[in-house]
Amino acid sequence: MQAVKLRIEPITRQGASEKVVHRLLALVKAGDLGPGDRLPSERELADRFQVSRPTIREAVRALAVLGVVKTRHGGGIFVSAMEASDILGPLSFFLTLERMDVDHLYQARLVIEGEIAALACAAASAADIAELDKLIDEQATRTGQPARYRVLDTKFHARLSEIAGNPFLARAASSMNVLGMEFRKIASESEAVIGLSIEDHRAILVAFRARDPEAARRAMQTHMRNVLRTTRDAIAAQRRAREEGRQA
Repeated sequence: MQAVKLRIEPITRQGASEKVVHRLLALVKAGDLGPGDRLPSERELADRFQVSRPTIREAVRALAVLGVVKTRHGGGIFVSAMEASDILGPLSFFLTLERMDVDHLYQARLVIEGEIAALACAAASAADIAELDKLIDEQATRTGQPARYRVLDTKFHARLSEIAGNPFLARAASSMNVLGMEFRKIASESEAVIGLSIEDHRAILVAFRARDPEAARRAMQTHMRNVLRTTRDAIAAQRRAREEGRQA
């Protein structure tokens, strides 16, 4: 299937990725892009919008979080079957990464992830708990591979959402995890930080085995607080390093 030919105007650099998202959503709303249509290549979009390819990747990632586009096996990014009206409402929530305060993000994650943990604890089967335990064991083998660990960390939280069984909470948690990962790329390069997260995950599983949803909620909330603290510390260290570099 060939990519759809689109009328695309160049955009300014300020907030470039968000503007790319808005432009592509406008094309969906206008009917220029419809369900199943294939987007132009990353390189072509970058040329047409006159932005960098990383900017296009960030925009596509945001659209994927919203469920607007999907990547198919064999390559290519395609428009999903969602209606434009379904995706325009929550847009501002998902696309505020540059302006987002890390404290506000993790305040929201604490509430959402805590509830998911409690629901999942109440619903989890023995097989579910065994699967989560295996995931944590695999995480423990990747403490020296931060990128791989982050994939397994995302998988762990996604599995909790699936077990919890609430698709609205699952979508909110998934989206906040994607946004939070941009911060965590700064923080989760340390084996000590990764090790602490794994300990937190094991504490959540202790509550699951005890069939104690409130304990699971508390364990998850402790995890979110620990993540926030280590993320703050890493961001502060990065800022200090930049300052020292400018003064050198």
